[in-house]
Amino acid sequence: MNIKVSEIFQSFQSTGALGEMRGDDREVSGIAPVAEAGPGDLVFAANKDYLAQALEKSPAAIVTTAKLADSPAFEKSLKDSSAAVLISPNVELAHAWLKQKYMDRGFHDSEWGQVHESAVVHESVRVPASCVIGPLAVIGKDVKLGENSVILARAVVEHEAEIGENTVIHPGAVIGYRCVIGANCIIKANTVIGSEGFGFAQDEKRKHHRIPQTGRVVIGDRVVVGALNTIDRAAYGETVIGAGTIFDNINHIAHNVQLGEDCIIVAMTGVAGSTKVGDRVIFSGQTGVLDHLNIASDSVFLHRAGISWDVDKPGVYGWFPLVPIHDYLKISAVLKKLPDLKKAVGRLTKKLGADA
Repeated sequence: MNIKVSEIFQSFQSTGALGEMRGDDREVSGIAPVAEAGPGDLVFAANKDYLAQALEKSPAAIVTTAKLADSPAFEKSLKDSSAAVLISPNVELAHAWLKQKYMDRGFHDSEWGQVHESAVVHESVRVPASCVIGPLAVIGKDVKLGENSVILARAVVEHEAEIGENTVIHPGAVIGYRCVIGANCIIKANTVIGSEGFGFAQDEKRKHHRIPQTGRVVIGDRVVVGALNTIDRAAYGETVIGAGTIFDNINHIAHNVQLGEDCIIVAMTGVAGSTKVGDRVIFSGQTGVLDHLNIASDSVFLHRAGISWDVDKPGVYGWFPLVPIHDYLKISAVLKKLPDLKKAVGRLTKKLGADA
C-alpha cells in the first residue's frame, strides 16, 4: 500500500465516509493501530485518548471526527502536526471501508492460479474466468458459481448449490446440495451450510428412526458466517438467513429457522427448529432459543439469555427465565446478598420462635 492521502479522500468522499481533508498531502504506506503506528501509517482516532496517542506517534494521516479535530484540546496540535487529517462522521465505519479496500486479504491473488489442478469440478459447472478454486476443493454437478466467487482449499460445494457473486467460501467449509448463498457473503472455515436437521421418530421401544431432511438453506446477500457454524437444512421448505446478518464462531441454527436481516449472532448461540426471528435482533454469547417461537425485531438478549416463549415486544432481555434487563439487574443485585439475607431470616426465625 503506497497511496497519497488525497487519493484516499477522493475515493471515499462521495460515500460520505470522509467529509474533509486538512493539512498537507502525505503518502500512506499502511494502516495501523494507534499504539503501533509509524511515520507512514494511517490511524483511526474515534475518541480523545486515541487522538492524543496518535499525535505522539506522528503518523502520515489521522482519521477523526470534526468534533475532536475542532476541540480546543487538539485543534492547534493537529494544525502543527505533520499528519494529514481526514474528517469522518463515523470513524469506525471509515475504518471498516478503508481497511477493506486497502488492507484486506486478496482472495483473488491466488498462489495456485485460477483453478488448482487438484480441484474436482463437475463437467456441468461453468467456472467464470473471475472465479478462484483452491486445492482439493470439490464442486458438484450443476453448481452455479457467481462472478468473482472464491472457493478455497478443501471446501465442498455439493450438487445444485448456488454461490453468489463476490462470495468467499473458506477452507473446509461445506455447502450442502441445493443450498443458496447470496452475493458478497463470507462463509468461514469448517462451517457447514445445509447439514441435515435433527429429525427423528421413535417407535414403542424408543428406537430412533431418521426423518430425511429434504429442504434447503437460503442465505441472503452480505451475510458473514464465522468458523465452525452449522446451519441445518429444512425438513421441508427452507431455513432462511436474512441479508446482512453476521455470525460469530461456533453457533447452531436448526432446521426451518427464519432469521431476519442484519441480526448479530454471537458465539455459542443455539436457535431451535422453526423459530422465527425478526430483523436486527442481537443474540449475545451462549443465548439459547427454544423451537417454534417468534422473536420481535430489534430485540437484544444478554447474559446467556434462555428464550422459552415468544418475545412480542422489542427490548433488552436477559437471564432464564427471561426477564427485561432492568429486572434482571435488580435480581442479580439481590442474589449477591442472599447469604446475608439467609442469615438475617435465620436470626429472625430463631427470635420469633423464642418469643413464641
